[in-house]
Amino acid sequence: MQRINPICKLICIALLALGSGTQPVAAQNATSAKARDEQAIRSLIQQENEGKRVIKYTDEAIFVSGAYPRPAIGAKQVETMSREVSSKRSNESRSAETVRLVLSKSRDLAYEFGNFKLSFDDSDGKKINFAGSYLRVWRKVDGEWKVDAFFARPNRDVQ
Repeated sequence: MQRINPICKLICIALLALGSGTQPVAAQNATSAKARDEQAIRSLIQQENEGKRVIKYTDEAIFVSGAYPRPAIGAKQVETMSREVSSKRSNESRSAETVRLVLSKSRDLAYEFGNFKLSFDDSDGKKINFAGSYLRVWRKVDGEWKVDAFFARPNRDVQ
């Protein structure tokens, strides 16, 4: 039986000890990059909740909401239809609460599920308030997070 060189044995034990419990540098960098991407999306959501209109849409975005007579497709149509709806409202207030935000391993797509509250005065001055839920798909385009799909609907009261 051949004996293992004590120095070789010591090096193997040291390498095993160093390797266990630590992530490789590439994995640590990927984890921190993913955390930065998630924080970037959460920051956009927070700014929207503060009334700043910072969320942008991709040129291929799909926006489905009961406020629109049909789905809006593309950033330009989303903006046009949004302006039309907003022109019929005053004192609009909206907020979103993210329930789940998941980023893809490739960090170029994410989805967000959440709940929202919306209130506004309609064109007749009537106060409208309701809560709903949404699913938003984010896509990273040229380093910037934009919405690629958005589906929202009011929640029904359970009777």
